[in-house]
Amino acid sequence: MIPAPRLRLKRSSGWFAAGQEVATALPMLSDAAFKLYVFLCLNVDRHSARMVWEPMELANLLQRDRQSVNDALEELCRCKVCIRHPDADGRIALDRLSVEICDRFWPYEKPPVEEYGIDQNSYVQQVRQMLVRPACVRLNFSAADERLAAILYRRGVTLVHLQRAIWLGCARKYVALLNGSEHAPMLVTSLNYFSALVEEVADTSGGEDYWKYTQNKVTQLERMWLGQTPAGGDPSQKTK
Repeated sequence: MIPAPRLRLKRSSGWFAAGQEVATALPMLSDAAFKLYVFLCLNVDRHSARMVWEPMELANLLQRDRQSVNDALEELCRCKVCIRHPDADGRIALDRLSVEICDRFWPYEKPPVEEYGIDQNSYVQQVRQMLVRPACVRLNFSAADERLAAILYRRGVTLVHLQRAIWLGCARKYVALLNGSEHAPMLVTSLNYFSALVEEVADTSGGEDYWKYTQNKVTQLERMWLGQTPAGGDPSQKTK
């Protein structure tokens, strides 16, 4: 008997694992609330199941009026499919929707997250500090970097997962630097280099041990590269 060909996804991103969690939500939600739930599943951060929107932006994306979207969101919260997170001052903002899909209705495991309630400015500043540490990064954190960090915040990308994207990007950069010629592009000068890896991190199945290994590997590769760099040398060629 000839085995059936292996199924292949047409696209490697832009989808989520719709299984028992979605089947559970289907009979208990109205059409409008279920549509909003599926929209959230497709757009929230895979690790935190969380994202931040402005109400009108969300209404425009769904092609609905603001009140109908608010009603659907209230139904999701009432049925404990989603929860809304307060701002750093503990209040629920009227001009922002910080929404998280609850565990029972989210197909992926969530690692511990300790940064709910962090405001956007604090998030951006912490991203800036994270990019100061790696030796392969040389950036001034431009206005474009700040805008991109704010976008990541609104997407619900946690600092934990952005840090993992930075480790992954640095590991690859150090390998390229160690294997490349002296004329190869050198340092990272843009947050965009790491933000492009956020979705890849979300699709990585490794647990805490894997990311601890990645962090240690980055430290090891950084030492090796710095050991090859001439004393006082600061490579001038850079890559974005």
